[in-house]
Amino acid sequence: MAVPSLLNAAHHELLAKVAAMYYERELTQSQIAAALDLSRVKVYRLLKEARETQVVRISIDYPLKRAGELEERLMRRFGLRQALALQSGVGDAVLLLRQTAQLAARYLEEALTAGATMSICFGSTTYEVISAIRRDFHADVTVVQATGSLPQALKEYDSSALTRQLAQKLGGQAQYLSSPLLADNAEAAAIIRQQAVVGHTLAQVRRADIALVGIGNLDPATSGFVRAGVADSDQLRAYRRCGAAGDMAWQIFDSAGQLFPCELNGRIIGVTLDELCAVPQTIAVAVGRNKARAIHGALASGAIDVLVTDEQTAASVLETPPRANPLR
Repeated sequence: MAVPSLLNAAHHELLAKVAAMYYERELTQSQIAAALDLSRVKVYRLLKEARETQVVRISIDYPLKRAGELEERLMRRFGLRQALALQSGVGDAVLLLRQTAQLAARYLEEALTAGATMSICFGSTTYEVISAIRRDFHADVTVVQATGSLPQALKEYDSSALTRQLAQKLGGQAQYLSSPLLADNAEAAAIIRQQAVVGHTLAQVRRADIALVGIGNLDPATSGFVRAGVADSDQLRAYRRCGAAGDMAWQIFDSAGQLFPCELNGRIIGVTLDELCAVPQTIAVAVGRNKARAIHGALASGAIDVLVTDEQTAASVLETPPRANPLR
């Protein structure tokens, strides 16, 4: 799916014009078709494309009720600064993610202060949180790309695209990490990290005041590793059999929150788990009971200060016992 920055300028202008006539001037599709000498079907398709390419972004203000008792238990159990557990009651996974992302966005709006530096790691959850930040919210912050790019694989979720989107939305500055996410091997990764332009950004990432991350569970059916072509399904299954619990900032960890011993971790260019531990406020957003073990491991790492999730996932995390690592 294309994003607005990749659209032809003339076509982008047409999409914006049609969208403004429909959403702002409240003209009907038939009226727009007559005014622009287009067919009604063409107008319908342009409006659909405007939504898909984010020329138009529709924000719904959901009522956000929280499960206070579960939040207190999570904070006590894992030593969190804050836990936010959405009272969900919805069965739709997409809607649940968007509502939880909106809860995270409201927290983030309160946490951001003028002059702060915020680092972000890319993924679908980060994308939803950024989309949920209110358009009228602005903060003089620097947004730093915390992981390298995969623009050809996950265009709309790529770290440079999300960094740019968030900085523009907040009215702040963007600092990009001029590096691929994955090097060919650990030796190549070390060389890339030593490059001045890359090292400068990574130093800013380490000095960030706030970090925003998602948590993956290494499920081959949904993992960004597979969708991005970073790893195949068999590889992830093998990691899980050997004790890998999940991934955060594209770093794979075990159920105890320790870095999992695999060659893939040494090839990733970006913030490390140890560096996340040093960030004053790392906010992790994750939903789904199938992620309970991964979230439990991520919390055990000590890198997370604030967890945003839903009540069913929170309950599952609290019920999840640590699992022994076969490699230890």
